[in-house]
Amino acid sequence: MRFGFPQIVNVFGLCLLISTLQLARLTLYSVEYKTRLTQSEMHQDLDALINEIKLHSAFAALDQQRLAEIEADIGPLIYRATNTLESQYFYAEVVKLLTTLGDPGVIVTSPNEPLPVLPVILKPLADSWLALDEDANPIDPDHPFITHIDGLPLSRWEQASKKFISPHLQESVSERIHWLSQLDILRHSMGLPLNPQVTLSLSDDEDSNIQLTLPVAKHQFQPPRDLIAGKVDSSSDSGITSQPEYISIDSLSHYDSDSELVARLEKGTRQALTIIDLRKAVGDSDKLLHFIARHYANPKTGYNQLLTPQHLIALGQYRRSLDFKSNFLRPLGFIPFDEFNVFEQLEFSHANQTIDLTNPERFGLWYGRKSPLATELPIDKADRSSSNRLGLIIGPECRRECEWIAYFAKSLSRVTLIGEKTSGDLGRQYGFTLPNSGIKIKLTASLTYDMQGKLLSSVGTRADIPLPITEVINWQGLLSLIESEQQDRETVYTLKSPDIEAKRTFGVDETPTSESQVALQQ
Repeated sequence: MRFGFPQIVNVFGLCLLISTLQLARLTLYSVEYKTRLTQSEMHQDLDALINEIKLHSAFAALDQQRLAEIEADIGPLIYRATNTLESQYFYAEVVKLLTTLGDPGVIVTSPNEPLPVLPVILKPLADSWLALDEDANPIDPDHPFITHIDGLPLSRWEQASKKFISPHLQESVSERIHWLSQLDILRHSMGLPLNPQVTLSLSDDEDSNIQLTLPVAKHQFQPPRDLIAGKVDSSSDSGITSQPEYISIDSLSHYDSDSELVARLEKGTRQALTIIDLRKAVGDSDKLLHFIARHYANPKTGYNQLLTPQHLIALGQYRRSLDFKSNFLRPLGFIPFDEFNVFEQLEFSHANQTIDLTNPERFGLWYGRKSPLATELPIDKADRSSSNRLGLIIGPECRRECEWIAYFAKSLSRVTLIGEKTSGDLGRQYGFTLPNSGIKIKLTASLTYDMQGKLLSSVGTRADIPLPITEVINWQGLLSLIESEQQDRETVYTLKSPDIEAKRTFGVDETPTSESQVALQQ
């Protein structure tokens, strides 16, 4: 057979047609990840996980021992999974592996439906746990405390759930509640049989005990979103009043476009106290940070005037990788050395020399972030707002730009932080998807240091008034708490209620008086 030019064109056209059809199939085909994985598929996903961590994780580059521990845990995991494994249990194993990194920015998302959870809301009370229904009432008023699940002490379940919580979030009440409620994941981790029902042992905390058998729940019950009860609405009042302004912010990015929010914040500067709820605040805009710096900066005193002004607030480095460009940290407000003025460059160089990295070759160049105090506040505004105070409600979900607000506000004498410690998530994230399970993972690809050379990433900011963010407290109790904290920072306050006991120490260890007891219950 003669093979000439027409035949070559025909073969080429056929190949082009096949490629076009294949491309159309891949484009239109909806990817559905498997609900069960074979040992080989899990091995492939874990290899992909390790490779991504090696190339893009800043925390693995900071301490290579963390990666070594993950690799050491993978062998026994594959050995145990001799048969197929449901994807959601594999998801749980991935979460457990990644806690070793100590990365506050890790987010693991599975495409499959969640596994059954406890059919109650758990709530810590001193050394015990309450078992509540969807309306936050005890499922048995005479026996409100839960002591056992499926016949095992609750302490065993707590111990198993801690393996899924990163070290920097071990104190977080909300994280503890979330993982302690993951019934089937914990059953599988502890080697217990799965069951469509769960047996709960309840107690009155004395000598009376009962058992309840309930069907498992498909979704975790959520406690009431309201943090406060008994709050008086002051939105109609436009003048200076004693009633504090309460503002809840979920999106920092919409600050400019939300004229109502801006107006309420401006109104708050004319109030004696404003409380801003940042528990769920997301977004990268720094406008609120600069607003707080303008209106709630420390009063000018002789001591403050003698201090050298701080032009920078932090330094940052990103994980060196072919996937990251030199402007990788710009979206977080970091800029390179040559864009600072001479005074800022002096601060930059001094702080840079105090940072000790064991693997500097794994990171790119240093970048700096300007302090919101680098711009002078107009005198008239500073004088007008010098007596106003601000309360910020924070928690583990206050991340990235919200973290900067909490970190900066901690240094302001007229700002009180309320809630749980933040997670320390200050870095830029890198995301990828595991090929077989479809699990989506985000890792932190940069590190942040303060101007004294100490690591800020994963450290977090502690609240001045510790308070579980799932609590519903009395509004007037909260105001009294803030007022007491502001009036005397050299006194110990013990705050008790049926639901919470919080203690704040400022340097003097003395027995609290009866006047310092503040009721926070509903």
